[in-house]
Amino acid sequence: MINLGNMFDFAVNSYKYPGNKTLDIFLSSGIAAEFEKGNPKYIAGRSGPELFFEISNVNVNQIHDDKFYFSLSKSAEFWCGWILAYYQWFYNTTFANIRSKLAFDDLLNLYPALHEADKQKAAEILRKRISPNCTPTKLQTARKAAGLSQADLALLSGVSLRSIQMYEQKNKDINKAQADTLHAFSKILHLSIEELLED
Repeated sequence: MINLGNMFDFAVNSYKYPGNKTLDIFLSSGIAAEFEKGNPKYIAGRSGPELFFEISNVNVNQIHDDKFYFSLSKSAEFWCGWILAYYQWFYNTTFANIRSKLAFDDLLNLYPALHEADKQKAAEILRKRISPNCTPTKLQTARKAAGLSQADLALLSGVSLRSIQMYEQKNKDINKAQADTLHAFSKILHLSIEELLED
């Protein structure tokens, strides 16, 4: 999240490259796909400026260091890259899918309202913008009705937080969950197993 935030901050504020174009070359470079795979070379092994130079094929040897600066403050562009990385991971989607429904400038417009929000809350609001017709799963509806967060349900059930997130995002089929997982959910949420299964 920090590296992608730093890449966008450097590209826009130091290199003066438009945010939408930066996102587009990030996608076309193939490095976005490496981020999605969790390739440590890119998610941790490059600084923000190095990522930008790699996706843009800029010859770093021809650049004078005094021409550019790297800000330590967190700009609106930093937040856009930061929340993009979180959203991609949290909803287990692709950057291309996000870009097809939301431009970088759309994210910038959301910055004033969302940059101080919890990252999960900001991601939920983005999801409503990206997938407005996405109906909640029965698990999510029951969990919220019980007044539990995903972390609460994970703690009480012994099921990992990531699995609960994937069930609720329909990236993992709850109908194929192990019996002990379904039993734990039904016991905590006071529902039958059948009431948790999707149609």
